Amino acid sequence: MRLEIPDDIMTLAGLTEQGCLIELSVHLYAGRRLSFGQALRLSGLNRVEFEHQLAQRDISLYTVDDLHEDVETLRALGRL
Repeated sequence: MRLEIPDDIMTLAGLTEQGCLIELSVHLYAGRRLSFGQALRLSGLNRVEFEHQLAQRDISLYTVDDLHEDVETLRALGRL
């Protein structure tokens, strides 16, 4: 699939093509629409660069919900 965004919109937003992909991937990851790996691939960055982008926006890689899910899984497995 190819998505075209008019140049004037990109200029108004102050984004390059790469910047737009980063913003989109970060937004979709933060909204839990994409996994970390999927968002990483969309961004075109390497893992460290993408983690840095998330950190700059105070977006955690491991959420409280993730912790609760892990605790429940451990309980179900009898390890807690």
